[in-house]
Parts: sequence; structure tokens; C-alpha cells
Amino acid sequence: MHITATYTLTANEALRGARTFKRIWYQVSVGAGLGLMLLGAFNLAPGQRVPGLFLILNGLLFAGLPEVVLRLARRRRGADAYTPVEVVFDDEGLTLRTDASEGGLPWTGFAKIQRQSGFWIFRTGPSQAVLLPERALDAAASAELEAFLRARKLLRP
Repeated sequence: MHITATYTLTANEALRGARTFKRIWYQVSVGAGLGLMLLGAFNLAPGQRVPGLFLILNGLLFAGLPEVVLRLARRRRGADAYTPVEVVFDDEGLTLRTDASEGGLPWTGFAKIQRQSGFWIFRTGPSQAVLLPERALDAAASAELEAFLRARKLLRP
């Protein structure tokens, strides 16, 4: 197998990809925030509003902070932050090239590979991954890569 794709992430794709990659932690944080807000609402007893308000404010932080952090990171990088990337898939692994750097990983270096929400997600650890938008591969290359990964039992549903 030898597949080469070139793409440039857009700011919106980077935001959507980060949400997709961190989906579980994102949901846990928002869920915990909503729980704290409900708990605070039930603790707004007359004369003792401070603990209830404290819980509500902390719940707002938990619920809103992930989205705020992602959006501020996108704004800080600016419109020209994402450079063109060339990704090469072969029998040995995945190689990424930009104008400034080049690096690769063997297939055994990936903890989990999955397709989700318009992205190929190649996880190397719990908080690291290579995100490849599905639009970067044509239908034939995508089918070939999927068949290769399924044959090696690397692709997870």
C-alpha cells in the first residue's frame, strides 16, 4: 500500500477535530458542570445563597471552559496558522511532512485508529493524535486505507 494525500486544515476543521478527538473529556466536563449547576440551584436556600451560587458559578466554568479554551486557541493561532501537510501511508506506517518538519510513526505506534465525524483519528496516546480530515483522501484511497487497517486489525469502530 502507498497512499499520499496533501491537505491544509482550516480553523473550523481544527476546532471540530479537537472536539471530536477530546469528545469523552468534553462531555464529562460539560456534564459535571450541569450537575454542579443543578446542585447549586437546589442549595439556594433563603439566607444561605453563597454555597448555591458558588456551585452554580463552578458549574458554569466546567460547562463552558472547554469550548472557550478551544475557541481562544483558534483565535490566537490566526488564519494562516495551518500549513499544508503531506501525509504518506505505506506498509510500514504513517509519515507527515510540512515545509518545516518531517516525522513518522510505525503502525505499532498507534494506540487506536478510528473514523469519526469526518476525520480519521490516529491516536498515539490518551492526549495525542494525528487528525486527518476525510476530505484529504479520495474515495478509492479511503477504501484502500480502511481495508488495509481492517486487515491488520488496527481500525476500531
